[in-house]
Amino acid sequence: MLDKKYKEIIDTYTLVIYDGMCGFCDTSIQFILENKPSNKLRFVAFQSEIGQQLLHTFQIEANLDSIVLIENRRYYKKAKAFLKILNYVNSPLNYLKYFRFIPTGILNLIYDIIAKNRYKLMAQKCRIVSEKERAFFLQ
Repeated sequence: MLDKKYKEIIDTYTLVIYDGMCGFCDTSIQFILENKPSNKLRFVAFQSEIGQQLLHTFQIEANLDSIVLIENRRYYKKAKAFLKILNYVNSPLNYLKYFRFIPTGILNLIYDIIAKNRYKLMAQKCRIVSEKERAFFLQ
C-alpha cells in the first residue's frame, strides 16, 4: 500500500531520481536548475529515504548507473529518462530530444559508456543551491 505522502508526491510531480554521490549527476542536476526547469520537476537522490521508497514502490532495481524519471506513474531509465527530462527545461540542448527516434538499444549503449565512466568524467563539485532551487529537491 502506498503511503499518502508518496502518493501525493507521485501524483503532483515529475521525479528525477539520481545518484547523489556522483559529480557527473550533480553537474547534470545543476545544468537543469540553470536552464529554467518546469515547476513540476523534483529531484530525489537514490540514497534518500524518499528515493528508496520510490524505487521500492515502482519495483525499480536499485542501480546507481541509471537516472530514473517517474512521470504520470510510469518510470523511465537511462537514455529514455534523459530525453524525457529535456521536455522540462529550456535549454539549447533541447534538440537532443529528437534522438528518441534512434533505437533505445543504441542510445542505452552510449548512456552505459558515459555512466560507467561518470566518476572519471566529473569530479564532485560543491555548489550552494539557492532558496528557490532548494524547492526542487525532496528529502
